[in-house]
Amino acid sequence: MVKASTPELALCTTIFDLLPNGRSLAVYPGATSTYALRLDRAAIDMLADTLACRAACAVPALHPVHGRRLLALRPFTMPHEPSWTDRPANAPPYLGPMELSLDLPGGNGTRVLFRREHLLALTDTLAEIQQSLTRNGLCADRVTGHPSR
Repeated sequence: MVKASTPELALCTTIFDLLPNGRSLAVYPGATSTYALRLDRAAIDMLADTLACRAACAVPALHPVHGRRLLALRPFTMPHEPSWTDRPANAPPYLGPMELSLDLPGGNGTRVLFRREHLLALTDTLAEIQQSLTRNGLCADRVTGHPSR
């Protein structure tokens, strides 16, 4: 469980739950089952790598109702700052907040914002999950099934 906020800065939590199959992870952005997703090891690794270099990615995930979706992680530009995409090549590394987002049909979706202190917790959580999967000797697999299975 990692504390975060919405882009409007309301507090929220995102839950990361290693599933009983030991090969995949259920993610509940904003701690809401409406947005529950199942991720495989490759997606978890990509999210962790993206956090480490503060870049952007979209990983495949499985939603129980809407099927295959993309879970995106990217730098978030605060209203008073220049866009992260407009930073000069010689600028220091981006250290601002990161946004985890999911879009669902009908314009429904969620966005979760991880500011500096929450990014540390998110990084630690993903590293712990990677270690658990590695201890179990598991490799990347394809996303199949429902988040609760």
